[in-house]
Amino acid sequence: MALFGLGQKKKGEAEAGDDDAAKAAGSPDDTKFKPDPRKARAWLERAHTVADTGNYEYAIECYLQGLRHDPDNMAEHEALRDVSLKRKVKGGKPGGLKDRMNKIGSDPIGKMLHAEKLWSMDPLNCKLMRDVMNAAVTADQAYHDELNLGEVAFWAGDLLLEFNAGQKKPDKGLYMQACDNFKAIGRFDKAVEAVKRAYRLTSDDNLLPLLKDLEAEETMQTGKYGGGAEGDFRANIKDADKQRDLEMSDGKSSTETQLDEMIQKRRAEYDEDPEDLDKLQKLVDVLVRKESNATEKEAIGLLTKAWEQTGQYRHKVKAGDITMKQINRYIRDLHKMVVAAPGDEEYAKKYNETLRKKLAYELQEYTDRVKNYPTDLSLKFELGKRLFQGSRFDDAIGMFQQAKADPKSRASAHIYLGRCYVHKGWLDEAIDTLRDGIEAHPMNDDRVALELRYLKMDAHQKAAEKTNSTEHADEARKLASTILQADINFRDIKARVDQIRELTTRLANGGVA
Repeated sequence: MALFGLGQKKKGEAEAGDDDAAKAAGSPDDTKFKPDPRKARAWLERAHTVADTGNYEYAIECYLQGLRHDPDNMAEHEALRDVSLKRKVKGGKPGGLKDRMNKIGSDPIGKMLHAEKLWSMDPLNCKLMRDVMNAAVTADQAYHDELNLGEVAFWAGDLLLEFNAGQKKPDKGLYMQACDNFKAIGRFDKAVEAVKRAYRLTSDDNLLPLLKDLEAEETMQTGKYGGGAEGDFRANIKDADKQRDLEMSDGKSSTETQLDEMIQKRRAEYDEDPEDLDKLQKLVDVLVRKESNATEKEAIGLLTKAWEQTGQYRHKVKAGDITMKQINRYIRDLHKMVVAAPGDEEYAKKYNETLRKKLAYELQEYTDRVKNYPTDLSLKFELGKRLFQGSRFDDAIGMFQQAKADPKSRASAHIYLGRCYVHKGWLDEAIDTLRDGIEAHPMNDDRVALELRYLKMDAHQKAAEKTNSTEHADEARKLASTILQADINFRDIKARVDQIRELTTRLANGGVA
């Protein structure tokens, strides 16, 4: 890690209001998420204090404000649920129209927390659990490099399976939606469980091919086909993760002191039996929660040792994930310095050098992962992104062509493929690929849909300028108008509409403006 000159994670200001929280989240396309643990802690400690007085309504609001700044803090999600259940026992009513209309934010994190707010007001409602899981998966995809919101999706989905099974009439549709979401976050074991529950409910033989495919994915993921007891170990880790979260929540703040005490406890347990991989995973998880370079370095060392001793590649993957998290944290700190001192060439040079080193490390890491897990299309998508960033467009195209078969990354893979083809000057291929992406994407006006149309518009405009084609110009004009009507502030669409109209007029007049 000396290669990157990593320092301690810097903290933010003392507290934030709604506007600050909204700015912190930003949008996945324009601004990386900027967590602020200090602001989060101020809100969350207030939430704990207020909850102790029995004012559960305000406590829920405080939890949501805190999670706005620290959205993947599972201990606090669990604590919020505990408060919601207490509110339910005291006669708290489900949210009304006002609660549904009072949005927390329009970005993926805001939408996830809004869904969680409504769930907190009706904590036994399976459809609201489903809504939280849906929103958490979307947020996880949007902020995959900065946050681990897949854990939130897993937590909500796990509760959904449990509570749906307890209904008088369990809903097959909820099981199948949970299955899709578990697949999206790579939890094929839970996707299998969801389909099995749906099959037991309906005896629908049409589910059997899907179940077979999911079980095959689970087998490849866990290494059951040749890894001895690894599959059983992973199942144990799943249960251990849930138990750990319960131990660390209990409605209390995860302060530095509590974390240090938990680290000491887990380290003592591991030292008693270093061969117990369950105890290793518990220690690693709590070391990572500390978010300090010292504890993360210890976790990386433990995982590297486990990989070398057991040959189980997933330990190396976990160590790599921690390293990438450290690098991203360091880059965020460097970026703050660059913004604070825009004229300082040394900061800018260090920032750009670190970005290059980050890309080189991630290229090596994902190349290795694809080699070890050749059927995992999500890894091929991640490798393709790094190849694209390194301007290795031919190699990136090969990865994205395979990754687009994965429903989780299908739309994004089409976007990157289109961009690769444009960079290569292959405009016809770009247009065809982006058309396929638009047809495959179920939404017409979300950011992904707009991005697909924007890139197709851009390719048509370039083709029109290159070949003096009125057909391409007209297609570009239609797409620009569609985007403008959906979101006038999307990218530079206002200026592009004017440019394309001028181009269309000029070409219609034989090239004369």
